[in-house]
Amino acid sequence: MEAANLASIVTQMITALATGAGTSVGTAAGEEVSRLVRDRLGGSQEGRTVLAQLDQEPGSTEAESQVRTVLTRVLADDPDFATRLETAATQSTLHAGRDMTVQTVSVSSSTVKGTINIGPLTITKSRGAYLALGAAVIVLALLLALGTYGTVQVISTDNSPATPSTDSTTTPHTGNVPKLKPITTRNVAKAVMPDQSALPAGWSAAGEPDVVTASEARYPVDPGDPPLEGGIELTGPDYGITLEMDFFESAASASKRFNRSDILAGWDIDQDIESLAMPKIGDESMAFIDYTPSGHVVGMVVAARIGTVVCQLGATDTAKPADTADEVFAFTRMCIQRAKQGQQGRTPDAVVETG
Repeated sequence: MEAANLASIVTQMITALATGAGTSVGTAAGEEVSRLVRDRLGGSQEGRTVLAQLDQEPGSTEAESQVRTVLTRVLADDPDFATRLETAATQSTLHAGRDMTVQTVSVSSSTVKGTINIGPLTITKSRGAYLALGAAVIVLALLLALGTYGTVQVISTDNSPATPSTDSTTTPHTGNVPKLKPITTRNVAKAVMPDQSALPAGWSAAGEPDVVTASEARYPVDPGDPPLEGGIELTGPDYGITLEMDFFESAASASKRFNRSDILAGWDIDQDIESLAMPKIGDESMAFIDYTPSGHVVGMVVAARIGTVVCQLGATDTAKPADTADEVFAFTRMCIQRAKQGQQGRTPDAVVETG
């Protein structure tokens, strides 16, 4: 099973136990999963910190996201531990906290391709996909007990679409949310980028945002490069932030370039820098930190994507980057909110909200 999928399933099982909904999962297996995770993450300061936050705020989405982020990295680095955890997670007895209707469950022996989608969870179809499906059903029972789902449909894993049920009682409601459209003009890109009015007291922007085309930024142009790129230097009382925004033609092209190596390649920072747990911002986000940076270099990099836009922020001239992480995350949220507003055709007016 993919590390991210397993981490998502396991984190929800741990959260269920922490919130008192543990009866939704096989109790013994759920407790074993929790024990394995706590023993492993408890061996590092970062792991102990995210677990303590989850224990203090068991219903917090942010706390759950941080545990999931740290656990995903641990599972990717230790396949043996991932196997033990997957075994524990998939050997649970299903006990829903209330009545549950499963409309379709179909697993064929044909070649598996594509993905399995169950509610908010997407599982890549691979050799471990069938085990993942079993664990995902457990999580769905958990969500039922928490009141998140009413009637549940489990998508079949064969190569043909499942026949929809005619007695479904739940219809997803998307609301009238404007679609995100690519930002294709320099003026709109410039308006999306923050100016002085978006900054908190004590911070200043070095002039106006600078937006250039790919050909102006470099030569030759890589086909995967964003057509427009913007940047601005922000200076605070104790440190500075270099903020960069990439405006891609599609969400797919933006997501393809949103990875550790591509993000870190553009910064003057150790490529072996540690990952830093952070709340999810936008469609996807990641953070890296150097706890003891040398003078006048980037000590922390935070990146987030929303639709076709990627925001990157580098914290500079700070001796203790960890002390400023929450503030840098606040700047990142502002950037993503403005990017979303711009892609929706709205006037960007989001500001940094700290405290």
